Formats: sequence, structure tokens, C-alpha cells
Amino acid sequence: MRTIIKIALLSLLALSHAAQCDETAGGVTFSGDLLSRSKLTGDWGGIRNDMADHGVRLDLDATHVTQHVASGGYDGELLSRFPGNRISQLLPHGSETTSDAMFNMLLKVDTGKAGLWPGGFLTVRGEGRVGKSLGIRSGGLMPTNGDALSPNVPGHANQDVLALTELTYAQFLSEHFGVAFGLINAADADKNEFAGSLRSRSSFMNIGMRISPVLGAAAPLLATLGATAIFLPTKNIIGTMGFINAEETTGYDPFERDNGTTFMTEWQVKHNLFGLPGKQTAGFVYGFDRKKLDFGTAPQYHLASLLRTGEAVQTNADTWALYYNAHQYIQGDSKGGWGPFVRAGFSDGHPNPIKWNVAFGLGGVGVGSWRPNDNWGIGGYALGASNEPVLNRLGIQDETGFEAFYNAAFTQWLHVTADVQYIDSALTGANLSGLGPLPAVNLPGPKEAWVVGVRTNLNF
Repeated sequence: MRTIIKIALLSLLALSHAAQCDETAGGVTFSGDLLSRSKLTGDWGGIRNDMADHGVRLDLDATHVTQHVASGGYDGELLSRFPGNRISQLLPHGSETTSDAMFNMLLKVDTGKAGLWPGGFLTVRGEGRVGKSLGIRSGGLMPTNGDALSPNVPGHANQDVLALTELTYAQFLSEHFGVAFGLINAADADKNEFAGSLRSRSSFMNIGMRISPVLGAAAPLLATLGATAIFLPTKNIIGTMGFINAEETTGYDPFERDNGTTFMTEWQVKHNLFGLPGKQTAGFVYGFDRKKLDFGTAPQYHLASLLRTGEAVQTNADTWALYYNAHQYIQGDSKGGWGPFVRAGFSDGHPNPIKWNVAFGLGGVGVGSWRPNDNWGIGGYALGASNEPVLNRLGIQDETGFEAFYNAAFTQWLHVTADVQYIDSALTGANLSGLGPLPAVNLPGPKEAWVVGVRTNLNF
């Protein structure tokens, strides 16, 4: 084997373990009439409840998103004067409205409940996507539809894909310690109760609100090989620590995509402030030997390569990032309440193109007694680009955005989210005059954009 199985620290596995215990504890069933049951297809004549009692869960959910650029962004083809380069495939061609759908198929097995051995948990996940998202039509560095990133198959942006995105086995050796390994899915990392995560289908849609983007240069977006050590010293603390392959493997043989290694650690602490619940999450990543964009390279070489071939000059230089998020209820709790949240990240800025990010706002569950299961959020994000010459010549500066959403739970299995976003893009236009063999030209930047969207999530 060309690479050793690396150790990853993703709280996803610990959280999956806790969630599975809750879901199969006997108090939750799939029975009931159409409007009260937890899943659209119900209990399958009692088979589903029996499977859950024996530690087996099989779920399917589908998410459909339609977004419309109400104003601003890129209002025409960009870089069309450079035919054949791969960047043009990702750029808009005048479409203001797009729709796409994502599918998530999940199998969980609790070996203890299945009558095999205690403390074992197997998770298998497959995901698919059809249709097209806005891409960079809105003009922002941060995607306006984070749901469309799953599954994240390298080289297949805005294409129909189907892939295995998780295959992990976790074994808890005691109440306070466990290990896990396999194809790890990181979508629940850096999770915040109000702001969500990459896995969320009922919170914000913009990536700038859902995760710290400084992580992108050191760690894969979703799936890669790894293993993890999980620490649960108390009921209010979860910690993870280890290594993962630094290259995204979704849709490919994970043993053939092993470029680079990333050390990661994340710790979550639940607490009460004046009797009201909250949580803080802090993490650190350090990536080495992974191919990344070299933002210290002379601009003329970097731009010539990027615009003519779609490939940028790369480096194996190390990179690191710190991230933090927190939420605090100031009224009520997760069964009905609201409060503020904050998210922040900081990186080395070289070769990481994003130096820092911050997001903050208010979120809540329920609107009085008449809509107890709805949730909502309002907030903004900002990110700062690395102060490298090539980024300045490309016109990449700081970006800010605003987003508000309301997620209506019509039933336990049907949720509809209305969303509005404002983006003041980091892309201000590029001056390519006099850069080596490139023609003397100024590329226009996008306009400030307003994006509206509707997301529908069905849990079968």
C-alpha cells in the first residue's frame, strides 16, 4: 500500500455514535399517520422499527434547491477571449436561475444492538447530485449553495455525479475512548447549532456562514481516508485528534489519491450560562506535502498558466489554520429558543489564499407556540484574502456577505427553506496588462449581488 492509513480527528464519528444511540434507543419509532410520522415512507409495515431495535438504520433524503440572481454578480460570459481554458467551463453563460437536487443514502449498524459485539458502529453513505448550481454566477468566492458541494467529486463541478462518500467503522473501547477508521466524511466538522455545517439542510446556504473557509487549503472538503481517536472525558466534552489524507477522494479510488497529510484536532465543550445552554468548538489543522496553489509565485507565470490551461502553479509547502465557533441560547433551548452565534478562522495566508474569516448572527428554533419546529437565522460573514501579489493582480480582496433564512417544518419529513443573500464579492477585476505572453486586457469584476433561493428537503 502506497500510503499508510492516516489518523483523522473528526467529531463527526463521535457525533454519529451519539446520534445513533439516541435514534435506536426505543423511544423513537417510524410509525404514525402521514403527518405525524418521522419519515415519509413510515415504518414499512413494522420492518423499519424492528431493524432499528436491532441496530440497523437505512435512510434516504433528497434536497432540491432553486436559486435566482435578482441583481448583480456576473451578467455575461467572462474570459470568453481565452477559448479552451478549463476555467471557462465553470463560468456562467447568462443564466440567472438554476436548480439542482442532491440525494443522501445512509446505512448505520450498531453491532451491539445487532447481537454481535458491543461498542461497534458501521456507517456507509452514498450521495448523488443532478442539475446545476449558480457556480460563480453570483460573483462571490463563497458558493451561495453549499448543498451542491455534496458529493464533491474533483474535476466534476456542476456535473451529475453519484459516489460513495463515507465508509467508516468506529469501535468504542470504553465510555470515554474510541477509535475509528476508513473513508471519513468531514461534512459535520466545525458544526454550529445555529449556523450549521456542510451537512446541514435546514440552516444557512452560503458556505461563508456554514464553515470556516480557511480550512480549505489544509483539509479535503468532504471525504478521504483516515482513522481517528475519540476522547469523551465527560458528558460535555468531545475531543478528536489524528491525521488524514489531505486530498479529496470522492468518486475516485482513495488509495490512488494520497497526496499530502493533514493533522487535525477538534474539541467541543457544552456549557450553561445563567442556566441557558451553549457550546464552543475549537480546532487546528496542519497540512503538509499536499499540492496547493502557490500564491507566492511570480504573477506572470501564475496567471499565464491559470488562464491558458486552467491549471495553476502548485507547491507542496506546509499550511496551517485555526478555527472556532460558538453559540449561546439567551432564551429557551434547542426545543424552542434563540441566541447569538459566532464563527472565526485564521491561517498562515501562504500558500492558503484566505488569511482570515468571521461570521456572526442570530439563530433560533421555533416561532412562538404556533410554529414550534421551524428554525431561522440571520447574519453576515467576511473573509480576508492573503496579501500575495498574484491575488492583488487577480483583483481578489476582502469579501463580505449577508444572509437570512427561514426553514418551515411542514412535517417531520418535509422542510422548506426560504433564503436571501447579499454578496459584496472579493473579486474586483483583474489587470492582465503586460504580464508575459498574455494580451493587455482588464477583466471586469462582478457587481454586488442579491440572490434568493428556495430549498426543499424530503426525508424518506
